[in-house]
Amino acid sequence: MEYDFTYDRNSNKFGIRLAEEHEVLGRFLLEEFGQLAGAYQPLLQKLSALNSHQSMQYQGREYLLEIDAGEVTLSHNTLFYTTEQPLPERQQHKVADDDLQLDEQGMSMQCGLEDLLKLLRDWQQFLSE
Repeated sequence: MEYDFTYDRNSNKFGIRLAEEHEVLGRFLLEEFGQLAGAYQPLLQKLSALNSHQSMQYQGREYLLEIDAGEVTLSHNTLFYTTEQPLPERQQHKVADDDLQLDEQGMSMQCGLEDLLKLLRDWQQFLSE
């Protein structure tokens, strides 16, 4: 996984640039843990303690981070939302199914646990410098 860390002196904000398929990870980290290096330590400790056959879940405010056998999946909570009842607009206007589909692009990603650990350690170090 390729990444680049940034610091904007004008706004005093840190940023993470990732490939498009991993951008959601940068949003998750900044929204969930912010810009303080110490905020990442509990997650890093939990992830580092996992062996290759263990599973773990971290439920954040907007994202679910799942680790299973060394594979990481990060998904936005809206991807788990389903409704049993049809929407009133759909009944009245007969909107096509394609128009009602949730745009999942940019709302989930997958990577290896080792890649995530490396990113988190490098990010934490960048924030503390």
